Amino acid sequence: MRRAFSLICLAFLCQPLQAANKDTFFVGIGDASSGQTYPVNGSKYQPLLDAVLSAFSLEEGIEVEYVSLNSVDYDRWFNDSTIDFRFPDHPRWTAAKSPLFYSQPVVGVCETTRFLPQNQWMRVEDVTRLGVIKDLPVSREWSEQEIKGYTKIIRFDDTASMIEALLSHHVDGILTDTEALSEATKQLNVAQNQLVSSAHIPDKKSSLRISSEQYPAMLEKLDEFLKTHRGMIAQIARRHGLDNGRACVIRPAAKHQSELAD
Repeated sequence: MRRAFSLICLAFLCQPLQAANKDTFFVGIGDASSGQTYPVNGSKYQPLLDAVLSAFSLEEGIEVEYVSLNSVDYDRWFNDSTIDFRFPDHPRWTAAKSPLFYSQPVVGVCETTRFLPQNQWMRVEDVTRLGVIKDLPVSREWSEQEIKGYTKIIRFDDTASMIEALLSHHVDGILTDTEALSEATKQLNVAQNQLVSSAHIPDKKSSLRISSEQYPAMLEKLDEFLKTHRGMIAQIARRHGLDNGRACVIRPAAKHQSELAD
Protein backbone atom coordinates (compact mmCIF):
# COMPACT_ATOMS: atom_id res chain seq x y z
CA MET A 1 0.00 0.00 0.00
CA ARG A 2 2.86 2.35 0.92
CA ARG A 3 4.64 1.51 -2.35
CA ALA A 4 1.48 2.24 -4.36
CA PHE A 5 1.11 5.62 -2.64
CA SER A 6 4.75 6.41 -3.42
CA LEU A 7 4.21 5.64 -7.10
CA ILE A 8 1.15 7.90 -7.21
CA CYS A 9 3.12 10.65 -5.49
CA LEU A 10 5.98 10.32 -7.95
CA ALA A 11 3.65 10.47 -10.92
CA PHE A 12 1.30 13.25 -9.83
CA LEU A 13 1.28 14.64 -6.29
CA CYS A 14 4.97 15.42 -6.05
CA GLN A 15 5.18 16.90 -9.54
CA PRO A 16 4.03 20.42 -8.56
CA LEU A 17 6.77 20.48 -5.90
CA GLN A 18 9.36 19.54 -8.53
CA ALA A 19 8.08 22.29 -10.83
CA ALA A 20 8.10 24.80 -7.97
CA ASN A 21 11.82 24.13 -7.42
CA LYS A 22 12.64 24.43 -11.10
CA ASP A 23 13.07 27.80 -12.80
CA THR A 24 14.31 26.78 -16.26
CA PHE A 25 12.34 24.48 -18.55
CA PHE A 26 13.70 23.05 -21.80
CA VAL A 27 11.34 22.82 -24.77
CA GLY A 28 12.32 20.48 -27.59
CA ILE A 29 11.25 21.74 -31.00
CA GLY A 30 11.36 19.95 -34.34
CA ASP A 31 14.07 21.15 -36.70
CA ALA A 32 13.35 21.36 -40.43
CA SER A 33 16.05 18.69 -40.96
CA SER A 34 14.24 16.35 -38.55
CA GLY A 35 11.75 15.34 -41.23
CA GLN A 36 8.86 16.15 -38.91
CA THR A 37 5.55 17.01 -40.54
CA TYR A 38 5.39 20.35 -38.72
CA PRO A 39 8.96 21.52 -37.99
CA VAL A 40 9.23 24.63 -35.83
CA ASN A 41 12.85 25.76 -35.60
CA GLY A 42 13.26 28.58 -38.11
CA SER A 43 9.77 28.07 -39.53
CA LYS A 44 6.58 30.13 -39.55
CA TYR A 45 5.46 28.57 -36.24
CA GLN A 46 8.51 29.79 -34.29
CA PRO A 47 7.34 33.43 -33.77
CA LEU A 48 3.96 32.31 -32.43
CA LEU A 49 5.49 29.73 -30.08
CA ASP A 50 8.04 32.32 -28.89
CA ALA A 51 5.32 34.87 -28.17
CA VAL A 52 3.09 32.41 -26.30
CA LEU A 53 5.82 30.86 -24.16
CA SER A 54 7.58 34.19 -23.49
CA ALA A 55 4.36 35.72 -22.14
CA PHE A 56 3.51 32.55 -20.20
CA SER A 57 6.99 32.24 -18.65
CA LEU A 58 6.91 35.91 -17.62
CA GLU A 59 3.57 35.35 -15.90
CA GLU A 60 4.83 32.21 -14.13
CA GLY A 61 8.28 33.57 -13.25
CA ILE A 62 10.16 30.85 -15.11
CA GLU A 63 12.70 30.66 -17.94
CA VAL A 64 12.17 28.75 -21.19
CA GLU A 65 15.02 27.51 -23.37
CA TYR A 66 14.63 25.80 -26.74
CA VAL A 67 16.43 22.65 -27.83
CA SER A 68 16.47 21.84 -31.54
CA LEU A 69 15.68 18.16 -32.09
CA ASN A 70 16.84 16.06 -35.00
CA SER A 71 14.90 13.03 -36.24
CA VAL A 72 16.46 10.66 -33.67
CA ASP A 73 16.25 12.96 -30.64
CA TYR A 74 12.68 13.93 -31.48
CA ASP A 75 11.41 10.44 -30.75
CA ARG A 76 13.61 9.43 -27.84
CA TRP A 77 13.73 12.53 -25.65
CA PHE A 78 11.29 11.11 -23.10
CA ASN A 79 13.68 8.24 -22.38
CA ASP A 80 16.73 10.50 -22.16
CA SER A 81 14.93 13.11 -19.99
CA THR A 82 16.97 15.84 -21.66
CA ILE A 83 14.00 18.18 -22.16
CA ASP A 84 10.81 18.93 -20.26
CA PHE A 85 8.34 19.67 -23.06
CA ARG A 86 8.03 19.08 -26.79
CA PHE A 87 6.37 21.07 -29.57
CA PRO A 88 4.68 20.26 -31.86
CA ASP A 89 2.91 17.15 -30.67
CA HIS A 90 -0.54 15.60 -30.65
CA PRO A 91 -2.09 12.56 -28.91
CA ARG A 92 -2.51 10.86 -32.31
CA TRP A 93 1.17 11.06 -33.17
CA THR A 94 3.02 9.40 -30.34
CA ALA A 95 3.43 5.72 -29.56
CA ALA A 96 5.42 6.29 -26.37
CA LYS A 97 5.79 3.64 -23.68
CA SER A 98 5.27 6.14 -20.87
CA PRO A 99 2.05 8.15 -20.36
CA LEU A 100 2.22 11.54 -22.03
CA PHE A 101 0.25 14.67 -21.23
CA TYR A 102 -0.80 17.27 -23.77
CA SER A 103 -1.73 20.92 -23.63
CA GLN A 104 -4.78 22.31 -25.33
CA PRO A 105 -4.16 23.48 -28.94
CA VAL A 106 -1.43 26.10 -29.30
CA VAL A 107 -1.74 26.36 -33.09
CA GLY A 108 -4.72 25.30 -35.17
CA VAL A 109 -4.12 23.56 -38.50
CA CYS A 110 -6.59 22.62 -41.20
CA GLU A 111 -6.10 19.15 -42.69
CA THR A 112 -7.26 19.15 -46.29
CA THR A 113 -7.70 16.55 -49.01
CA ARG A 114 -7.14 17.94 -52.51
CA PHE A 115 -7.87 16.54 -55.98
CA LEU A 116 -7.58 17.52 -59.61
CA PRO A 117 -10.81 19.23 -60.77
CA GLN A 118 -11.94 16.19 -62.77
CA ASN A 119 -11.79 14.05 -59.61
CA GLN A 120 -13.65 16.32 -57.20
CA TRP A 121 -16.58 13.89 -57.25
CA MET A 122 -14.54 11.31 -55.30
CA ARG A 123 -15.57 9.96 -51.92
CA VAL A 124 -13.18 8.29 -49.49
CA GLU A 125 -14.03 4.86 -50.90
CA ASP A 126 -13.23 6.03 -54.45
CA VAL A 127 -9.63 7.01 -53.69
CA THR A 128 -7.27 4.20 -54.65
CA ARG A 129 -3.99 6.10 -54.11
CA LEU A 130 -3.64 8.81 -51.46
CA GLY A 131 -0.52 10.94 -51.10
CA VAL A 132 0.48 11.92 -47.56
CA ILE A 133 3.57 13.41 -45.95
CA LYS A 134 5.94 10.89 -44.39
CA ASP A 135 5.25 10.38 -40.65
CA LEU A 136 1.89 12.18 -40.85
CA PRO A 137 -0.70 9.98 -39.08
CA VAL A 138 -3.84 9.56 -41.16
CA SER A 139 -7.37 9.54 -39.76
CA ARG A 140 -9.21 6.34 -38.92
CA GLU A 141 -11.25 6.38 -42.13
CA TRP A 142 -8.11 6.38 -44.28
CA SER A 143 -6.42 3.78 -42.07
CA GLU A 144 -9.41 1.48 -42.48
CA GLN A 145 -9.32 1.97 -46.25
CA GLU A 146 -5.64 0.99 -46.25
CA ILE A 147 -6.17 -2.06 -44.02
CA LYS A 148 -8.98 -3.31 -46.27
CA GLY A 149 -6.74 -2.87 -49.30
CA TYR A 150 -9.00 -0.28 -50.93
CA THR A 151 -6.59 2.66 -50.70
CA LYS A 152 -2.82 2.64 -51.07
CA ILE A 153 -1.14 5.27 -48.88
CA ILE A 154 1.87 6.72 -50.71
CA ARG A 155 4.24 8.78 -48.55
CA PHE A 156 6.29 11.77 -49.67
CA ASP A 157 9.10 13.78 -48.09
CA ASP A 158 7.51 17.15 -48.79
CA THR A 159 4.28 18.75 -49.97
CA ALA A 160 5.74 20.02 -53.26
CA SER A 161 6.69 16.48 -54.34
CA MET A 162 3.23 15.30 -53.38
CA ILE A 163 1.54 18.01 -55.49
CA GLU A 164 3.73 17.08 -58.47
CA ALA A 165 2.61 13.46 -58.08
CA LEU A 166 -1.02 14.60 -58.07
CA LEU A 167 -0.56 16.74 -61.19
CA SER A 168 1.08 13.80 -62.99
CA HIS A 169 -1.76 11.44 -61.94
CA HIS A 170 0.44 9.20 -59.77
CA VAL A 171 -2.05 9.66 -56.91
CA ASP A 172 -5.79 10.37 -56.88
CA GLY A 173 -5.67 12.83 -54.00
CA ILE A 174 -3.33 14.33 -51.42
CA LEU A 175 -3.71 14.92 -47.68
CA THR A 176 -1.98 18.03 -46.36
CA ASP A 177 -2.74 21.22 -44.42
CA THR A 178 -3.70 24.64 -45.71
CA GLU A 179 -0.43 26.31 -44.65
CA ALA A 180 1.79 23.72 -46.37
CA LEU A 181 -0.49 23.67 -49.42
CA SER A 182 -0.29 27.44 -49.84
CA GLU A 183 3.51 27.48 -49.55
CA ALA A 184 4.02 24.55 -51.94
CA THR A 185 1.69 25.89 -54.65
CA LYS A 186 3.58 29.21 -54.58
CA GLN A 187 6.89 27.35 -54.78
CA LEU A 188 5.70 25.35 -57.82
CA ASN A 189 3.83 28.31 -59.37
CA VAL A 190 0.65 26.22 -59.39
CA ALA A 191 -2.69 28.02 -59.27
CA GLN A 192 -4.67 26.91 -56.24
CA ASN A 193 -7.75 26.33 -58.42
CA GLN A 194 -5.84 23.46 -60.03
CA LEU A 195 -6.22 21.62 -56.71
CA VAL A 196 -9.78 21.37 -55.44
CA SER A 197 -11.64 19.80 -52.55
CA SER A 198 -14.34 17.16 -52.70
CA ALA A 199 -17.80 17.99 -51.39
CA HIS A 200 -17.81 14.48 -49.90
CA ILE A 201 -14.53 14.81 -47.94
CA PRO A 202 -14.66 17.92 -45.73
CA ASP A 203 -11.57 19.62 -44.35
CA LYS A 204 -10.84 18.76 -40.73
CA LYS A 205 -9.49 21.00 -38.01
CA SER A 206 -6.52 19.63 -36.10
CA SER A 207 -3.98 21.21 -33.78
CA LEU A 208 -0.38 21.40 -32.65
CA ARG A 209 0.13 20.98 -28.91
CA ILE A 210 2.84 20.87 -26.27
CA SER A 211 3.49 17.54 -24.58
CA SER A 212 5.25 16.50 -21.38
CA GLU A 213 5.87 13.36 -19.41
CA GLN A 214 6.80 14.98 -16.10
CA TYR A 215 4.86 18.24 -15.80
CA PRO A 216 1.09 17.84 -16.30
CA ALA A 217 0.39 20.55 -13.70
CA MET A 218 2.43 23.07 -15.69
CA LEU A 219 0.44 22.12 -18.79
CA GLU A 220 -2.76 22.83 -16.85
CA LYS A 221 -1.45 26.33 -16.13
CA LEU A 222 -0.58 26.74 -19.80
CA ASP A 223 -4.11 25.64 -20.74
CA GLU A 224 -5.55 28.41 -18.59
CA PHE A 225 -3.14 30.92 -20.14
CA LEU A 226 -4.16 29.85 -23.66
CA LYS A 227 -7.81 30.21 -22.71
CA THR A 228 -7.47 33.71 -21.28
CA HIS A 229 -5.17 35.02 -24.05
CA ARG A 230 -6.99 33.73 -27.14
CA GLY A 231 -7.32 37.22 -28.63
CA MET A 232 -3.60 37.95 -28.30
CA ILE A 233 -2.65 34.58 -29.81
CA ALA A 234 -5.03 35.03 -32.75
CA GLN A 235 -3.59 38.50 -33.39
CA ILE A 236 -0.01 37.19 -33.41
CA ALA A 237 -0.97 34.33 -35.71
CA ARG A 238 -2.52 36.75 -38.21
CA ARG A 239 0.52 39.02 -38.01
CA HIS A 240 2.72 36.12 -39.10
CA GLY A 241 0.39 34.90 -41.81
CA LEU A 242 -0.88 31.83 -39.95
CA ASP A 243 -4.42 30.75 -40.73
CA ASN A 244 -4.53 29.01 -37.33
CA GLY A 245 -7.17 26.57 -38.57
CA ARG A 246 -9.76 29.28 -39.25
CA ALA A 247 -10.41 27.97 -42.78
CA CYS A 248 -11.77 24.70 -41.39
CA VAL A 249 -15.29 23.87 -40.30
CA ILE A 250 -15.57 24.63 -36.57
CA ARG A 251 -15.83 21.43 -34.55
CA PRO A 252 -16.97 20.99 -30.92
CA ALA A 253 -14.39 22.28 -28.45
CA ALA A 254 -12.17 19.72 -26.74
CA LYS A 255 -12.16 19.26 -22.99
CA HIS A 256 -10.36 22.04 -21.18
CA GLN A 257 -8.26 19.69 -19.10
CA SER A 258 -4.87 18.47 -20.36
CA GLU A 259 -5.19 15.03 -21.83
CA LEU A 260 -3.48 11.73 -21.10
CA ALA A 261 -2.72 9.85 -24.31
CA ASP A 262 -4.70 6.68 -24.92
